[in-house]
Amino acid sequence: MEALFHLRDFGYEQLTELTLDGLLIRLTESTWVRKGAILSPTERMAALHSLIPPGLALSHDSAWWVHRGLGRAPAPLNFITLPRRRWIADDGFDVHETTLADDDWCLIDGLPITTEERTLYDLLFPHFRYRTAESPRALKGIIAEIPSGLRHRLRDYLTEVARRPFVAQMRAALDREDQPPEMR
Repeated sequence: MEALFHLRDFGYEQLTELTLDGLLIRLTESTWVRKGAILSPTERMAALHSLIPPGLALSHDSAWWVHRGLGRAPAPLNFITLPRRRWIADDGFDVHETTLADDDWCLIDGLPITTEERTLYDLLFPHFRYRTAESPRALKGIIAEIPSGLRHRLRDYLTEVARRPFVAQMRAALDREDQPPEMR
């Protein structure tokens, strides 16, 4: 496990100096890691540990960062209520009030997070619901980042949740990207 450097354990000036010297990289507002470190999802979740309020599951681009990400954690953090309920506090992060099935989330480092498949559904969804001129390029970029094994799991997931909005369009977009360039 890579050593995480937390603001609570070191002075801000020390961590900033080590960052400016090129020895550390800042992951979150309060956590740094050694430059060149390869972090596991558990280590990235540990970096967010103090930022996750109870009753919320990490989701969307924040969950993608934990599952597969590089560099600094996205800001603001994104969450889905667990279970579905009203969220009133405005704590500087985005909260999506929706229902998560039991198999749509898991625990990493003891904290709730949407599964990789549900995370990808959440990332693709707005590009189908609120189509803009940038949507095709954004969809292509998201799909290009998905490793082939996860693409198959995502396709299976979309088959299981076929009644959700835009699932057929998501499957078609995945199939298009899997075709040779001359057939797209």
